[in-house]
Amino acid sequence: MSRRPSSPDLRPATLAIHADHGVEPAPDVAPPIHLATTYEAGNAEGLIYGRYGHATHARLEAVLGALEGGVAVVFATGQAATTAALSVLKPRRVVMGVGGYFGTHAAIARLGLAEAPLDATLAAGDLVWLETPKNPTGECADIAAFAQRAHAAGAQLLVDSTLASPALQRPLALGADVVMHSTTKLVAGHSDALGGALVSRDGALAQALRADRSVAGGVPGALEAWLTLRGVRTLALRVLHQSATATRLAAHLDGHVARVWHPSLPSHPSYDLARRQMRAPGSIFAIELDTEAQAVALPSELALFTDATSLGSVESLIEWRRRHDAQSPPTLLRVSAGVEDADDLQADLEAGLRAVGAWREG
Repeated sequence: MSRRPSSPDLRPATLAIHADHGVEPAPDVAPPIHLATTYEAGNAEGLIYGRYGHATHARLEAVLGALEGGVAVVFATGQAATTAALSVLKPRRVVMGVGGYFGTHAAIARLGLAEAPLDATLAAGDLVWLETPKNPTGECADIAAFAQRAHAAGAQLLVDSTLASPALQRPLALGADVVMHSTTKLVAGHSDALGGALVSRDGALAQALRADRSVAGGVPGALEAWLTLRGVRTLALRVLHQSATATRLAAHLDGHVARVWHPSLPSHPSYDLARRQMRAPGSIFAIELDTEAQAVALPSELALFTDATSLGSVESLIEWRRRHDAQSPPTLLRVSAGVEDADDLQADLEAGLRAVGAWREG
């Protein structure tokens, strides 16, 4: 059997392929999917019941942990991961910015936790929750600066890195205590597997998260974990390609619609920070049109962008964000660039914008 690669210097594209090598003694080049829910007592692997531990979960956790530089625990959904983090960390307050993913605010409220703005004075027991880049407009927060500020006050820092993925950003290396992903999005990348993950630099915290998962029941199914593992193999290829496409589309639209939000644009408030903190500016961008009617009408005028509420998959998606997030401006659409040819996507967007009267001649 070949030696398991262990160098910490391996890059993301390599880790995504090899980090789970040796997790189980199987000669298969493509990892098998394990469907068993219970195991014979006294087995060498120490497996008891699928809710406590599963070989397919272990493979996925090995890869995600290696990509982020910590210990990973996978969950049934990103929302399950969010709820687990809040339940286990039991913060005095969650210090979080306005906006971002509405489901995070809902989880904080559902658990009865206090929420404070990012400029609040921190104290011991606080949890700073950074969503960076922020959904859907891409503003970034300085992870290293927030980590220093949090730790000086005895607080902890969790980074929701869903819109970046480990291919573009490594929050633990910048000082974060925990990184969270909705693996449904860029990590799995094919609109076919719900999932979430938490990666901690602290093994004891990871074990507590795993124990909470077993009690709360937020365990991913074997098929979902296997599909996510298959998707993560091409993460670097997909995300860098999608980011380049989003950068091109944002530049093409800039000046021809009311506003374009993407960190690749010098006009974006996080342009400089994104260049320092991320490998590339990401595959998600937002556009604002002149009227709500134009924004509502645009998705139905497009041939290559599916009108659906998700992001990070191989197919390009667009949505009128107000349909699902009441705090979103009524003229804003979120766009997730897929892996289609950029020329075709550009032509489709321009034709659709002209059809709804939103294209401004520059």
